[in-house]
Amino acid sequence: MATHAVTPEWDRRRLLYGDWNWLVRDGLDVLRYAFIAGTIVFAAQGNPDAVALGAASAVLLLARVVNLPRWFDFGLIVTMSLIAYGTALGLYGDWFYYDKVVHTLAPFGYSPVLYIALVRLGVVPDPGVAIRERRVARIAGIFIVTLAVGMAVGGFYENVEWLEDKWNILGGHFVKGLWDTETDLLCDATGSLAGATFITIWALRGWSSHRVTVVPAPGPKVTPLEAVAGRAQETRADSTARRWRQRMEGLPLAAQGLVGLGAGLLLLALPSPSLRTLGVVLGSALLVTAALGAFALLRGHSRRGRAFDALEVAAAAVAGLLLLVWPTITQLGLLYAVGVFSIVLALLEVASLTEDRPGHDRWLGAVAGIAAFVFGLAMLASPGRSLDAIITLLGLYFLVLGAIRLFQSLAAWYGRSRG
Repeated sequence: MATHAVTPEWDRRRLLYGDWNWLVRDGLDVLRYAFIAGTIVFAAQGNPDAVALGAASAVLLLARVVNLPRWFDFGLIVTMSLIAYGTALGLYGDWFYYDKVVHTLAPFGYSPVLYIALVRLGVVPDPGVAIRERRVARIAGIFIVTLAVGMAVGGFYENVEWLEDKWNILGGHFVKGLWDTETDLLCDATGSLAGATFITIWALRGWSSHRVTVVPAPGPKVTPLEAVAGRAQETRADSTARRWRQRMEGLPLAAQGLVGLGAGLLLLALPSPSLRTLGVVLGSALLVTAALGAFALLRGHSRRGRAFDALEVAAAAVAGLLLLVWPTITQLGLLYAVGVFSIVLALLEVASLTEDRPGHDRWLGAVAGIAAFVFGLAMLASPGRSLDAIITLLGLYFLVLGAIRLFQSLAAWYGRSRG
């Protein structure tokens, strides 16, 4: 029987380590998005545990931006799943020892990640280069700091549990007694010790503290709007004009920011607006945002890649048209339209944050993506709230989104101007 060789584009190495495409890089992204999908389902059902799941989902989105090494990323996904879904599914109460398992495995997952976070902030040595300097003190420091950070987090959480029981802030009872606290701290120390050993071995091997791309994935397919923008950009060859256009990239963002701020302030200022008024205000704001994005694309201005911006324009246009042309839209329909748009915006923002983008742009994009995700999740979880509460939520969302867009426009102008 004839055998067919595996094409180089999809060999075993790429299948395991990626990149598959621009949105789903590898199996870890499948786990990440499955976690987020479960969070959205819990939010749409009105489950209060969606708050914890949403916080964990935001952490996993941030981890994608940070580009953790795959084993660190996997450990964080497992940790968030044990903690958040253990709470959502009631596993802590159903199985007595589940709490001890989490207190042991979670520090093993998050303590190396916290060390990498300190590396990104520039306050501790990078394990990927420590062995090259051949300094034993640096390797020992990596072990000690990771162990100390993991144990500190465990101790801080026990303080939080004690304060909750003392002041009854959330109405829960967490501390079961001295034995419970002592064993939790012992498990935290054991997991932190394992995590510190893991990252020390990683440093001794000289492996990178960043995710290593095996096969670069192409971006989204070219859209008709992107093709037009590409042809328009090719017709302008003058270097001075090109530099000026680069400086102008921040202007559409600034305009979008002003639209967001205006819509947010209008929603918060209107005295008891009707549902139809909300639809008109939000739909108009989204359509104007889409029009500004389309104008920027046609002028050849793009901060993330034209395909990503084109997809955002399409999402804003669809949501805006839906809100405007549906005169009898329900409260549920309005929230779902804006909520789905926000989550799509968040995923596009995070997926576009590759390491070749400037540092300030990446972090502002991360803030924008996580804010859009959190607000989108809150909207999906809000059908049962009063109209006044929903107006406040939507107003705050557009204010936050507008402010972030203004910051991004200033960063784009400042960065381009310095360059």
